[in-house]
Amino acid sequence: MSNWQAGLQGNGASSGFLSTFDPLEVFCNANENDLVISVSLDPDERPQQAEAATVPSKVNIKVARGSSRFSIGIENPSINFSQGIGVNETSVFSAPYPTAHRAELAPYIRLFDELAKCLYIGPFRNAINAGTQQKYFDIQTGQAFVAQWQSIKTGNSKRDSEIVYGITNTIKRIFCLQVLDISATADNQTLQIYADEKVYKLQEVGSGLAQFIIALLNAAIAAPPYILIDEPEASLHPSLQLEFLAALASFARKGILFSTHSLGLARSTADWIYSVIREPNGLSSVHPFESTPRLSELAGELSFSGYRELGYKKIILVEGAKDVKTVQQFLRYLKKDHLVVAIPLGGSGLINASAAPQLEEIKRLCTDVSALIDSERTALGNALAPDRQAFTDACAAAGIKCHVLHRRAIENYLTDAAVKKIKGDSFSALGAYERLKDAPRPWSKEENWRIAREMSLQDLNGTDLGAFLASV
Repeated sequence: MSNWQAGLQGNGASSGFLSTFDPLEVFCNANENDLVISVSLDPDERPQQAEAATVPSKVNIKVARGSSRFSIGIENPSINFSQGIGVNETSVFSAPYPTAHRAELAPYIRLFDELAKCLYIGPFRNAINAGTQQKYFDIQTGQAFVAQWQSIKTGNSKRDSEIVYGITNTIKRIFCLQVLDISATADNQTLQIYADEKVYKLQEVGSGLAQFIIALLNAAIAAPPYILIDEPEASLHPSLQLEFLAALASFARKGILFSTHSLGLARSTADWIYSVIREPNGLSSVHPFESTPRLSELAGELSFSGYRELGYKKIILVEGAKDVKTVQQFLRYLKKDHLVVAIPLGGSGLINASAAPQLEEIKRLCTDVSALIDSERTALGNALAPDRQAFTDACAAAGIKCHVLHRRAIENYLTDAAVKKIKGDSFSALGAYERLKDAPRPWSKEENWRIAREMSLQDLNGTDLGAFLASV
């Protein structure tokens, strides 16, 4: 009997909680209740089957306080187990069998399997002085990590060795190094870094570089559906935080979830933002964070003044948060990703005439500001929508160079080869004015940056997008 089947009968048991000394650590310390985890599927994602086999609207997992024993309950349909219970690989039956009402749990089982394979990266990401054997939650640290790095780098697997060299090249680009090589010391106690003709021990270069190395290798090896990371901004200058998240996300098959104290980082890169609020009763509540930021406040939260200290000289305003990472990839091909900071406009919330005061404010922070917005045209020669035309007029009045894409949106510039490399041969590039959701095989807009990552400078040459970014 599988563990989930035992859970349905009220006697499931796990192997315990990783990296905890006391089972009570995972329970709320403001009450004495059991831990209850409720999972429901989006109605659009929940397949509707015959009445005799219904996918439940919700599954509840209850973990007994202070233990790792759990039980599983289902809602809608609610099955009466008083006459007994039957289970198979993906279903649960009420007696009598086999004609009884059946709940089909396959979608939930697939979801739980993905959640079990997630990679969690905690806030402590130091490769040295962390012991040699135990993992820190899901990642290798300390001397065990050092030995792992060297084993993969010099081992017999060509694919694994290519992972190490790929990570090294990514770090070399992000930190603007000409030469970079990372190897273990002879005693496997730490890493030795050869950077631009100088040799350093890992403890000499700081924790920022160390966490790039340790997090990226663990993520590359696991190739998880989702990566969860706590405080990705820790020990990193704002100009490196976005790069760190983008590099990590490239190894996650479906996405990355992060908790942060940096509102600017969340606003500039996240597709969904939630705020956690401490309530007077000692508990915490979670709410969607939906406020539209002022551009000047967002630039301040992103520490634009700190960016300027590292050579950043320009700001480019882009359509929305989902476009920030895509534009960053294109700027990288032009070798301008360390000169230009991308800030999201928030879509239609700011792309209208009301943006004028905010455009004036951001010009006071930086004199070199550009804007790049979608045209949303459905055919060649169509006029811009009034709100978009009003935004371009406001940019002109503020002295901001605004480019409206000739094609419908930024995803209409993604090449067929890049789309197929990320999504598979059944997917195709969009036509110049084709709406993404109308494509025969649409992808999520959140994946645009992954596709852009597979393009090259030659793919941008000859396009209005490439010409505009080259002029920024």
